[in-house]
Amino acid sequence: AIVQTMVKADGKMDCDIDSYGKYNGGFYHTDAIESGKADLATLIFWNFEIPEAKARGMNDASFFSLKEWGVPDFCQLVLMTTPQRFQDMKTVFRRLVLAMRRATGLIHQQPDLARKYYKEFVAEKDEDNTETDQNKEAIMEATMTATLPAFPNDNSMSSDYYDRLMDWLIDTEQVQKEAASIVTVDKYWTNDVAW
Repeated sequence: AIVQTMVKADGKMDCDIDSYGKYNGGFYHTDAIESGKADLATLIFWNFEIPEAKARGMNDASFFSLKEWGVPDFCQLVLMTTPQRFQDMKTVFRRLVLAMRRATGLIHQQPDLARKYYKEFVAEKDEDNTETDQNKEAIMEATMTATLPAFPNDNSMSSDYYDRLMDWLIDTEQVQKEAASIVTVDKYWTNDVAW
């Protein structure tokens, strides 16, 4: 759906979606490109995969923003739960949202401390990493430099954003139009605990 939307945004209206090859390498986008199993990757992050690719010597790696090609920017942090669990744990979710805001404040106000915390966390979890120490450090530094200023102060999203996302999901036949009309988007995407 993503590639087809981009092709249409570029003016090609008669492409068959089945004509595209597909490869699912999980979250290992850079590995898929580097190995030749994929020619492009969607849903990458400019602040992670691009520094990773460049650290691996893939100097021609570049990024295109999905929203510039008609695809809603759905690479947002969205907390998900069921309606019942949301009601049962509303105060807990509110505390989580407030904690995320405090964390974002720390990231913006004390980026060196945030970088230190992240490095300590990654060092504890880094058993499977196959990168060389030099590459790993270069990737981490480039990723942190790009990522730290990118955290939004507020994680709430506008209802227009969710309406547009639902329209795209219906247009790309990822959601049935009739089913989508039964429940409005504000019933399952809400900023209720953000305020």
